[in-house]
Amino acid sequence: MKYVVISHLAPGVDSARKVFEVFQKAGLPTGTESVWAGLDGKTFVNIVESDTPDMVGASTYGPFFDKSTVIPVVALDDAWMEAIRTAQANWD
Repeated sequence: MKYVVISHLAPGVDSARKVFEVFQKAGLPTGTESVWAGLDGKTFVNIVESDTPDMVGASTYGPFFDKSTVIPVVALDDAWMEAIRTAQANWD
């Protein structure tokens, strides 16, 4: 399963510097496909593929973030599209 994880740094001037220091030592959690830093310098967007939550990654980077939002990404296959069409047809 793929997830999009949007995280906001905790308040503090040194938060970004500290998280990058840890990143340089620990690297990305297993299953991470890509990471983007937001233009505001406090938002990070990760795309992660994993069957189970990565507790090591969450424990390593968790203290640096004020909040995180996890959004599951569902593959759009034919069965999914048919289910959506059926739901739309029954929407009355």
